[in-house]
Amino acid sequence: MDRLRSLPNQLTAARLVLVVLSWGFALAGEATAVGVGLALAFVTDVADGAAARRLGRVTAFGSRFDSIVDSVIGPSAVAWLLLLRPEVITGHVVLAATWLLTTYASLAVGLLRHRRFANLHLRSSRVACIAQYAFLVDAFVTSSYSPPLLFLAAGLGIYASLETLVLQLALDGVDEHERSLVHGLRRRRPAL
Repeated sequence: MDRLRSLPNQLTAARLVLVVLSWGFALAGEATAVGVGLALAFVTDVADGAAARRLGRVTAFGSRFDSIVDSVIGPSAVAWLLLLRPEVITGHVVLAATWLLTTYASLAVGLLRHRRFANLHLRSSRVACIAQYAFLVDAFVTSSYSPPLLFLAAGLGIYASLETLVLQLALDGVDEHERSLVHGLRRRRPAL
């Protein structure tokens, strides 16, 4: 419990509470409340990392906790879409399947190859995260969804997952704070 006394971990825990509350709203058919919950989750997602860096409280536990909570939000968001906006999934089955497959393949490879959820914080992952939250908030708060925003969020998500997957397959050790595929491979290339 001492670990939850730091502000960054409290913000991450708040995001987990928001997921639980959003499940209640989703089951009650309250799409707008789910969208607001996701918007607040995005704010806490940004704030926990910023607080950890600013306060000098970056820890292995905090990084893992953040990744685990992020990994809970993803499948929850898919379930909420199926409950409240099924046309998003049913209208784009191949895109949704590709997005889910690449996302969970990269997580599975991290678990199998490196014995941990290696949810890397690549630049592409950060950009994809922003687009995905924007899409989800829009889809739940408005009466419809924006196909261009869906394609942007899915495309960036697929790219980030593929970049993560390649890094995890190519490197013996992964750094959760790797910046990009090019940087990771270049940094580990032996000098000539």
